[in-house]
Amino acid sequence: MKYAIVTGGARGLGLGIVNALLEEKVVETVAVIDRELAPPPAAIAAHVNGFTADVTDEKQVNRAVEEIVAHFGAGPDVLCNNAGGGERAWFESGRQHRWDSVEIWRRYVDLNLNSVYIVSREVAPRMKSGGAICNTSSIAGLQAAPGLAAYAAAKAGVISYTRSLALQLGPAGVRVNAVAPGLIYTKVWEDLGAALGGGDANARTFFDAVVRQLVPLGREQTPADIGRTVAWLCSDKAINVTGQAIAVDGGILLGQARVGEG
Repeated sequence: MKYAIVTGGARGLGLGIVNALLEEKVVETVAVIDRELAPPPAAIAAHVNGFTADVTDEKQVNRAVEEIVAHFGAGPDVLCNNAGGGERAWFESGRQHRWDSVEIWRRYVDLNLNSVYIVSREVAPRMKSGGAICNTSSIAGLQAAPGLAAYAAAKAGVISYTRSLALQLGPAGVRVNAVAPGLIYTKVWEDLGAALGGGDANARTFFDAVVRQLVPLGREQTPADIGRTVAWLCSDKAINVTGQAIAVDGGILLGQARVGEG
C-alpha cells in the first residue's frame, strides 16, 4: 500500500495537499503529522490517520514516524514537509519594529526551515527508490520581503535545502522538489492580514486588496491549487523532475502589478 506523510496536514494548505494526493491517486492513504490534529473531512476520513507531534522537536518527530512505520509499514512513498508559517505576535513584531528580536527570528527559522531538516532526516532514509519529497516554501523565499525578513530567509533556505537534498538522494532514486505558494487565505494570512490591516475585521479586506494589487491573473491562490501541484510533483508524471521550486502564484513573481484589463 502506497502512503504519504504530510506535516501540518490537518487543515488549510496541508489539508489541500492531503486531498490532492488522494484524489490524484498518488497514494492510497496519508499519515498526517500535526501539533494540533483535527478530524479529516468525511469524504477522506477512511484514508487519513493523524499523529501528534511538534515538527521542531526531534524526539516527538522520531516517535511519530516510528508509530507511522509500525502502522503502515516501512518505506513511505511520499513525504510532504508542509508545516510552517508563524504566529500573529511574530507578524505584529515585524510590522512594529525594524528588527525582529533574535528569539522571534530563531522561532521563524525553527518552524519553517529546521523542521524540514528534522523530518527529512527521520523519514528519507526509510524511503525506497521511486519515492518523492515535496517541501512547502513560499514566494517570500524567492523575493525580498523586509517586513517578513525572517520568514522569507527561512523559506529561501527551504529552497536551497531542497536542491541539496535532491542531489543527496538522487542516487537512491528519491526525488526532492519544492512548491512556492503565493497568496492563500489560510490561518497564516488571517493573522498576517490582521497584523498589517489593523485588526481581525480588516484581515480579509486587506488580503483582497493585496491580491488585486499584486496578482496579474487577478485571483487568489487556493489550497487546491497548491495541492494539485504537489500531487503532480510527487507522482510518476514528474518522474524526471527533481531539485525544482515551482511557484504557484498567479504571476506575482513576474514583478508587475496588474496594469489594466484586456
